[in-house]
Amino acid sequence: MDMKNVVCGSAILGKDMHVNVYGTKGLPVVMFPTLAAAPESLEEAGVIDELAEYLDSGTIQLFCTETIDSESWASDAEAAERAQRQETFYHYVVDELVPLVHKVSGSDARPLAMGCDMGATHAAIALLRRPDLFQGCVCLSGSYDARRYFGEWMDATLYDNTPCAFLPQMPADHPYVAVYNQRQLLFCTGQEASEADSLRCTREMDANLARLGVEAWCDYWGGDVTHGWYWWKKQLRYFLPIVLADVEKTTAAEKPVKKRAATTRKKAATTKKPAAKKPAATKAATKTADAPAAPQKDVKAEKDVKADAPAAKKPAARKTAANKAAAKPESTVAAEDVSAKAPAKKTPAKAAAAKPATRKPAATKAAAKSEEAAKPAAKPAVATAAKAADEKVAAAPAKAEKPAAPAKATKAAAPAKATSKRAPKGGASA
Repeated sequence: MDMKNVVCGSAILGKDMHVNVYGTKGLPVVMFPTLAAAPESLEEAGVIDELAEYLDSGTIQLFCTETIDSESWASDAEAAERAQRQETFYHYVVDELVPLVHKVSGSDARPLAMGCDMGATHAAIALLRRPDLFQGCVCLSGSYDARRYFGEWMDATLYDNTPCAFLPQMPADHPYVAVYNQRQLLFCTGQEASEADSLRCTREMDANLARLGVEAWCDYWGGDVTHGWYWWKKQLRYFLPIVLADVEKTTAAEKPVKKRAATTRKKAATTKKPAAKKPAATKAATKTADAPAAPQKDVKAEKDVKADAPAAKKPAARKTAANKAAAKPESTVAAEDVSAKAPAKKTPAKAAAAKPATRKPAATKAAAKSEEAAKPAAKPAVATAAKAADEKVAAAPAKAEKPAAPAKATKAAAPAKATSKRAPKGGASA
């Protein structure tokens, strides 16, 4: 089995911290020793041999760190100083030890926090305060209430390191609650007399996490289960494969979500580009192509034209010159509105509406020339009527207005109406 000692020069603690690393690859596991014990104590207790199968196969890589419990939890110094020293150790774990784990393992995977006795207390504090850094915790026979070491004394610093104090105050809508449910939280204790404090604390943790809606695994072993390595090694053998399988399932479910999200964004970006290019590309290219297609009306367009026809005839039915002059700008505005969505369909409407206007002043030579130029396009009946009425138009201009046939102008404008009804459909589909 590969084992190496790594020295972490801690600027936070102001001293070198020794970390024993077992294994070469796998899910990183940070294991804290029991109260004031050295990292080597885990090997002496047979924990490394118990986990040899996982270490040799590259399933896990174990990081056993040194602690400063003798300066905090197990110290005889002033309570405030001891609490501050524990807070300093917590910052060493999250700000220096975790980056060291990532560097040595060559992985960005969130490590598991694991420990027994005071090691379980450290593991619980690290996970509950920074669930973004740790994948879960395996806590065996831990004490999560500082009163065991500090009595009834409490300040803000010690409060932050006492799960049984801050969990009851956490609101159910705290953002960490959702993160806890994406992690593996395991708390186990025996029920023999030596486990009395751990049993009480574990039950409190169980109740507080249940209140928050966190699906933690709190397991209570029998009344013969004592506070010691014999049972802790049995518990590690039982829980570790279950926890590792759950970690694998959880982390595997995270990766596809990110891939699908990236794919969706790419697809969205791809589909938006053609949609944006279509109107620009067809404005100039489809003017001629769309013009013949305008008379082809679907059923919905014909109904819309019939429904709108009376509205178009109202201004045309008034025979005064003022109303006719006012009607021309309205047809121009309608053509402009249609051109904003379907520019190709306004050309037939303008050409058809302009022909009757050029035939009215037939008495002038310029009008006669324009009539001769328009003869191939105009209907024979209209051209003959214009020639026969040249002298009458000069004598009676009011009668010359009748051949203007406002109804024909309305019919000519009808394709524009049909175009205006089709344009929104094209716009909506684009």
